[in-house]
Amino acid sequence: MLELLVSAEDRRLVGVHALGAGATEEIHIGQRGMAFGGTIDYLVEAVFNYPTLAEGYKVAALDAANKIAALARMSG
Repeated sequence: MLELLVSAEDRRLVGVHALGAGATEEIHIGQRGMAFGGTIDYLVEAVFNYPTLAEGYKVAALDAANKIAALARMSG
């Protein structure tokens, strides 16, 4: 399981939770993104090898982007 904590204001990655057998293999991607002030837009546009656990970042970033867009539609 991979969970991204994202600022809805500026789409900045502020935290990452990774659980499961492969967590130690994928957490470094989120750490690097947070260290350099990365946004979910970078993760959406990045190319990840397929199939790897790292591809989960793209899926999670797309989910976060969709949720932010839904919040924006609901708030006006």
